[in-house]
Amino acid sequence: VKWMVAAKLNICAAATLILPITFTLVVIFRYILKLDLFAYEEWLLPISFWLYFLASSVGSYENTQIRADILESLFKTPRAIWWRKVVLNVVESFISIIVVYWAALMMLREFNSYPFWQKTIALQIPFALPRLGIFIGLFFMAFYGLLHLYVLLKFGHALVEEEMANENQESGVT
Repeated sequence: VKWMVAAKLNICAAATLILPITFTLVVIFRYILKLDLFAYEEWLLPISFWLYFLASSVGSYENTQIRADILESLFKTPRAIWWRKVVLNVVESFISIIVVYWAALMMLREFNSYPFWQKTIALQIPFALPRLGIFIGLFFMAFYGLLHLYVLLKFGHALVEEEMANENQESGVT
């Protein structure tokens, strides 16, 4: 799992560098050289999709997604916090699995349309390439969500108590 996350982070780092370099080149070409950087938005499309969805899957692994969880402040005991986390992870995993199923259907439809794939106009990049990034990113989001659920169920309240102790230690509460 750590190897997969490291690979995703390396891909995201490379994509994060490619985007601003490309936009810098666009400005140089357009305003200084009075030329056009041909079809740059077409090859940035798959890079952007892969970056977005792979980075989202890393966020799922690290459990750092943005949540509007107002219930978090209502639960105080380790048992109640654990139950809230289990229910939250079950709902997230269920939704993730449904979305992965839809992404798989999207990819099947894409592969079944070969050789008549939709392609970008100038560079003829198949739309299957960014869509594959969507599928892979969603697959890993569901995988990591299920992994978090497994850890919660296996280690139970001890995990929540340890997290609470770490939070209290960081905030200076004894």
